[in-house]
Amino acid sequence: MLSENYSYAERPAALILGRRGFLKVCGLCVGAVAVCGYAIGDMIARRGAIIAARQAGLYKDDKLCQALGLTSSHQNEVVMSVYKDLGTKPVDHTMHELLHTHYYARTMLASEVNHG
Repeated sequence: MLSENYSYAERPAALILGRRGFLKVCGLCVGAVAVCGYAIGDMIARRGAIIAARQAGLYKDDKLCQALGLTSSHQNEVVMSVYKDLGTKPVDHTMHELLHTHYYARTMLASEVNHG
């Protein structure tokens, strides 16, 4: 019953993707690249405005904290309650380890990149 011989041969690529199909695929690829390129260009163009707005907000918050007398952590009631809950003091080594931020010189990172 099922003794028929089956042979499988792949169709040539031209029959799988004809001229119109090829143009459609190429058009979609070009459209995707164009949209991504526009989005990236727009983000780069707006980058300066975003950074300036962030700086203005940080300066505004800093001035507000200065007006309220919250320029140091030990002046903040919430932070003092954390110190009290943990049984530590503002200059204690434990709090230094928990609250300290490490900064790295970013100019060193830029100099390590090989531009040649």
